[in-house]
Amino acid sequence: MKRLILSATCALFLAGCGGPPAGPNQNVGQPIQKSETQLPAPTIKVFVENSGSMYGYVKGATDFENAVYSYLSDLQHANLGVKADSLSSKNVLQLNYINSQVLKQQPDLRAFIAALEPQDFKMKGGNLGTSDMSNIIDMIISQNGNNDVSILVSDCIFSPGRQYQAKDNADEYIVAQQIGIKSHIVEKLAKNPDFSIVVMRLTSQFNGIYYNKFDERQQINNERPFYMWLMGDRAYLKTILDEVALTQIKGKGVQNLFMISKPVSAVPYNISLPQPGNGKYEIAKSEQNSITNAKTDGKGGNSRFQVGISVDFSNILLPDEYLMNPDNYVVSNKAYGVEITKYSGPNQGRYTHTIKLNLLQPVLSKGTVKISLKNTLPQWINDYTDESGLDIRSVGAMEKTYGLKYLLGGVYDAYASDGQYGSITINIK
Repeated sequence: MKRLILSATCALFLAGCGGPPAGPNQNVGQPIQKSETQLPAPTIKVFVENSGSMYGYVKGATDFENAVYSYLSDLQHANLGVKADSLSSKNVLQLNYINSQVLKQQPDLRAFIAALEPQDFKMKGGNLGTSDMSNIIDMIISQNGNNDVSILVSDCIFSPGRQYQAKDNADEYIVAQQIGIKSHIVEKLAKNPDFSIVVMRLTSQFNGIYYNKFDERQQINNERPFYMWLMGDRAYLKTILDEVALTQIKGKGVQNLFMISKPVSAVPYNISLPQPGNGKYEIAKSEQNSITNAKTDGKGGNSRFQVGISVDFSNILLPDEYLMNPDNYVVSNKAYGVEITKYSGPNQGRYTHTIKLNLLQPVLSKGTVKISLKNTLPQWINDYTDESGLDIRSVGAMEKTYGLKYLLGGVYDAYASDGQYGSITINIK
């Protein structure tokens, strides 16, 4: 395409598991069963966009090439499951270019990367001038089987073209593209509800022609963003994220991250016993997810009250930066706020995070408190969206991508439901 890509924040459904106290300073609740079943290793299908807008990323040795090569090489050698060929030490990579069609390449990763040059891009064929983002996403998703992980590498820019210049109605084009993208993903989710998406924003030196939304050309030699997408079953994407550290990607590394998937059926959580200096309460034995005899420590402005909630987020496809940001949570009772930390108590491995419910006022407020995790697009997507799509040399435009919030908005719309990933509830008595 002249620009492109597919996306990903992720889903969370929080359901209670309460239970009786386990003893002093112990978390309470039912044991969490971890599955030890190992999946078959996925087939990794790689799609590198080779339209004209991508030439500037592959002119000579670039961070773009180093990032793609290092990540694909790590994936090829990672422990991603049981290999079909027990004698092989490598996972299966299927290499492709993509624009108006999928162009299959030889399964030699080193040769594939070495051939990433403008002339090779031109020789591979397809429509190199424009790209239909919705169609590209549809092509990739339609080839994604239950045991496949698809990777898309692109500059992720919409290219409406000259036909929209006279009436200056390119925005109608990208809105239609957003709707099409949502439709393709909804259809995929109907077949595989665990289909999930991760998108990484990276940067590289770009030395070539930038095409604006009306295909007008600007020669630039500057740092520009590009994107790598992972698409496939949530279990596969989680395995990849666990086994192949994004911090090992060469070049300038991952700048921003977005993940999205359907909610899991339940996230186990349990109320912890009170810590000294943070108030007093007892965990109800007869009523699930309730505490009784709640009292603050101190008086007036020195009053303190905190409830610790141990949560297992291990099956959630969300980055820590999202899960640990209090701004992503809504508390039904305004007398309380939340703090999220990595879990560091007993039974390490049983829980992943601790949600601390903190009293924000002098007087204790009792009753039901619901903590909801908001379903929202990360702020960086708006921050790095080029709204005009015209002059790449205008202030701030060089680091932005035209139409990005519409592209990722289409993905988000396919997964979004009631504006939240889920909630947990405790009753303070």
